[in-house]
Amino acid sequence: MNTLINFISIAGPLIFAACIFALKNIPVEMKIGLWIVCALILIFDLYLIIKDKKNKEEKSKREELYNRLYERQELFDRNLPGTLADTLERNPLLKNSFRSGQKYEKEYKFEEAIKAYEKCLYNLSIPEEDKIGFNILIGNCYYFLSKLDQAEKYFKESLNILKRVENKMAKLPAKSAALGNIGNIYHNLGKPDEALEYYQQALEINRKLGYEQGAAHNLNNIGTLYNELGKHDEALKCQEEALEISKKFKDEQAIANSLTNIGITYTDSGKPEEALKLFQEVLEINKKNKYQEGIANVFNNIGLAHSNLRETNQALDYYQKALKINKKIGYKEGVATNLGNIGLIYITLGKSEEALKYYQEALEVFIHMNAEPRIEILLKLIKIIEDEKKEK
Repeated sequence: MNTLINFISIAGPLIFAACIFALKNIPVEMKIGLWIVCALILIFDLYLIIKDKKNKEEKSKREELYNRLYERQELFDRNLPGTLADTLERNPLLKNSFRSGQKYEKEYKFEEAIKAYEKCLYNLSIPEEDKIGFNILIGNCYYFLSKLDQAEKYFKESLNILKRVENKMAKLPAKSAALGNIGNIYHNLGKPDEALEYYQQALEINRKLGYEQGAAHNLNNIGTLYNELGKHDEALKCQEEALEISKKFKDEQAIANSLTNIGITYTDSGKPEEALKLFQEVLEINKKNKYQEGIANVFNNIGLAHSNLRETNQALDYYQKALKINKKIGYKEGVATNLGNIGLIYITLGKSEEALKYYQEALEVFIHMNAEPRIEILLKLIKIIEDEKKEK
């Protein structure tokens, strides 16, 4: 429609000018005057077309930036493979600190959990191979706190110990856990190729061992990556395979994670109504298990689905619910994601002042997390909004 209007606005003055040229009963001076008028109309129309095109390009650039903050929070599996957890639980030197750390984790007190695990890690009397599990546990805590450099350091140290200890087959589940978690770090840093490489290495180990539940977790992560790369069919194939494994073991939390990932893929591939049905199922599971992180995650994803359906008020309501939980449990990654999504809703509603408030709060969180790519995006967004305010 816009193309047709632009064509008429250009062609009209030209046709009128040609008609004037064909007229023989009016003086030349009048023809020249009318041609000048046609030329001015043509120039003005061209100016409007160019201005409209420029505005659309600017809007497209802004939307691209907004949508790069339009994200979901990650659900991160902090469970150790069973073989490692059993070893730590049985060791009298480690049992108390291990149980204490696990208790703090369940209460989302990750700084205290790190201190409890460090008592064991730096205990000179325990064998080196038992330190593998504590390096992974401490790395998990740092990951949740969005201190990715620290998390990576501990995961890689667990791999270094694995290279040195004997009886490596027994420790392979630990290797797959460390590799998968390093993949999560690269995923968060926006490096999908590196993340995929680590996820696939972890999957290969778990399949070799017949550790199906570990394989399901890897398949979910791989599916998430494929979805973000726009490979929706490949994503669903991985996620549905993970779901079947989780159903086989009647693992409710793993089932909820797989359903969540399938729902996200439905949302991103233009099927938000189907996604909402799955998210409601997940919400019931997480409420039953009182899993706060999972409840916040599903609220965020329900918000995304409503946003896709242009139901902005419902989307805003669910983002606010997710934000409240994530602030309570101290999950900075989730807080930053929710703030970014709320900011985008206010942009959609034309309330730039409100959007600016949430983006500035998100910026503080990203600075604390040292998340450079997102800091850069937010600074650009904040500058665009502030520049638009000055122009008004």
